[in-house]
Amino acid sequence: MITNYMVSFRFLLFKWLLLVLLLWGLGNQPTVAQNLSPQARISLITCSPGDELYSMYGHSAIRVADPAYGIDYVFNYGTFDFSTPNFYPKFVMGKLKYKLAVSNFSDFLAAYQYYNRLVYEQVLNLTAPQKNNVFRFLQTNYLPENREYYYDFFFDNCATRIRDVFQKTLGDTLKFNPALNQKKQSFRQIVGIYQNPFPWADFGVDLAMGEASDRQATASEYMFIPDYLQEGFAKATVQNKNDKAPFAQPVTTLFKANSPVSVLGPLRPGIVCWALFSLGAFLTWWQWRQKYADYSFDAVFFGVIGVLGFVLLFLTTSSEYKAFAKNLNLLWAIPLHLPVAFLLLRQKPWRFIKIYFLITAILMAAILIFWRLLPQEYHPAFFPVVLLLGLRAGYIYFTQKFSIHKRAPQRVSY
Repeated sequence: MITNYMVSFRFLLFKWLLLVLLLWGLGNQPTVAQNLSPQARISLITCSPGDELYSMYGHSAIRVADPAYGIDYVFNYGTFDFSTPNFYPKFVMGKLKYKLAVSNFSDFLAAYQYYNRLVYEQVLNLTAPQKNNVFRFLQTNYLPENREYYYDFFFDNCATRIRDVFQKTLGDTLKFNPALNQKKQSFRQIVGIYQNPFPWADFGVDLAMGEASDRQATASEYMFIPDYLQEGFAKATVQNKNDKAPFAQPVTTLFKANSPVSVLGPLRPGIVCWALFSLGAFLTWWQWRQKYADYSFDAVFFGVIGVLGFVLLFLTTSSEYKAFAKNLNLLWAIPLHLPVAFLLLRQKPWRFIKIYFLITAILMAAILIFWRLLPQEYHPAFFPVVLLLGLRAGYIYFTQKFSIHKRAPQRVSY
């Protein structure tokens, strides 16, 4: 038993030290050479999604290798400082600074091998002057005053920064295929593909994202996901002297990972939400038959939804992330539910309560009827929640309006 604990402890210690050394190496590389030899090559590195939430979308980086000078560096726009004060609030608010870091490619590859993630490479077809332009741009970008930037889910991340590096350095000689995103997917639909193995993360992200996330991504915006950046580079062309050539050479696999272990669990959001609806529906049926009006369940249920509403209202009005703007989940996750929930605990709720819940019931019915027509795509697990909100709101209205029920457990008539 003690031996097993020691092995587990040593494994965790090794994993922690590897992460610390990797992050230290990413931020403490020396200044690289200013020019490249004719043997140099620049390539796009694409890493597959990992089995942790922070790695579920994959990763992109730029490799600069020049055997003549002993250079083999990775330029990585996806790093941040864990020791930043108020790290999590800044991340949620879109005020966390990410930065460009440089590391030895061997260290970079070893880290992804350790975490069992596929690593691909696309060598780019660039002339010597184009390579040096890209390299100088990266050097300038790595200066302390330039390396930090404010991260954005869709519009400013490790993949979009790389796209922009080549657009800025190659100019009109680089042509991306305008037919990217042939399926005409929205931002929400694209990230949903990668969130599928993480059902609760998918549920939470869909809660936080607003109507802005349902806009179809343009061909350029489509490359905000590392896999799609790889696709964009594969289908792009570049003008080399008098010839138009493919921008990237065929993809090569630098590390082939083992099949990832599924992280899906039995308690998925849809199952939990439908179970909650079943409980609420049974309670409604039982209370109706018993002629008792007990609002304890509703005080908790509407109170929790109200708290959620305040969180969403805060995110949609205060966060810098464009993805959180105009969140129509506030049509059902109404912040006012929280103070109203406390009023339900009164022996004789105020008269306006029945009007409030009549409006709520009508609004929930409208959402359900026009579910597919709303400009924002709702997560399927929201459906039973909205259905239960409407059911309980209607029940509260009728018991208040017609006084056909008694309050439990006191059984005092209205």
